[in-house]
Amino acid sequence: MALDRCRIGIIIVGFRNPEDVRACLAALSRSAVEPRFDVFICENGGDGAFALLCETLIGPAGPCARGSDAPPEAPAAVSSGQIEIARFALKGRNTRVWVGCATQNLGYAGGTNVWIHRVLPNPEWDGVWVLNPDSEPEPNALKALVERSSAGNKGMVGSTIVPDVHCATVYCRAGHRWRRLRADLALIGHGEPVYAPVDLKSIEADLDCISGGSMYVTRRCLEDIGPMDERFFLFYEDADWSERAKKHGLGYAPDSIVPHKGGTTIGSARRRAERSYLSVYLESRNNLTFVRMHWPRYVLLAGLFGCIQAMMYLFARSPRNFQAAAKGLLAGIRGETGQPRFHDR
Repeated sequence: MALDRCRIGIIIVGFRNPEDVRACLAALSRSAVEPRFDVFICENGGDGAFALLCETLIGPAGPCARGSDAPPEAPAAVSSGQIEIARFALKGRNTRVWVGCATQNLGYAGGTNVWIHRVLPNPEWDGVWVLNPDSEPEPNALKALVERSSAGNKGMVGSTIVPDVHCATVYCRAGHRWRRLRADLALIGHGEPVYAPVDLKSIEADLDCISGGSMYVTRRCLEDIGPMDERFFLFYEDADWSERAKKHGLGYAPDSIVPHKGGTTIGSARRRAERSYLSVYLESRNNLTFVRMHWPRYVLLAGLFGCIQAMMYLFARSPRNFQAAAKGLLAGIRGETGQPRFHDR
């Protein structure tokens, strides 16, 4: 695909983190001229969070100015997921920005899907880039994704994700591989130097899941596999989406560098004792849900390792998160999906 004829829809789901979104859009404003893109943001945190986000984006240090373009049309059943939409534009470039306020917390999958349903019917956009709000992509990140997709005929492509800006080591290369004997996902390339030589063919052969922090999906792939599965709400929606996209090819763009703080909206910190109750609960529940859907022969193994993971929180002196993991595991066994009942995100 020729970059000068390409336009991408960038989808970002936020939850009461306006400064993260502001920094993300500021980074996007420094992106390469091509491919062109527009930005679609879903604020899941309610009316107050929506108003604060809009103020932050157009404030003195904000990357946006007020815009006038109407948002893409959507079927009535879909548009009911958003009660208000604000229109902006990135300063200094021909990029439209739409911010939608969700009627309730739709989760990562639901917030993403609200905009997918609006973007997909319009042939103006050739693909979507689902991007975490606490990321700050380097200028050529999107360009590298589109080029790898085109050159390798890949329907879904991931980036080199690093823990923070100017970090010299990798958090993951594109995403994860499936570990059958542990019934879980393992990061690819974790801890490697960012610019170390890579065996692209080997990495793409190992890829089972493109990280939800940066997922580029072509229109052709999206039209075939459909939107994210909202039963996951948060966690493993990227793994499920990737499984469905495998027939279109999963790819890796090494030069697409995306610094990602991680866990600023849902509390999924890397230290066990610091993780939020919700993130622990959903990771435990959704692992079992994912395994049952795609690797059913490993369900018992997933349950066993789920128990072990729950016990690890006791060793980390976090009885509250042990409780969250145990409750999530029981919910997964019962087949519960969607927004958690307690919902203390």
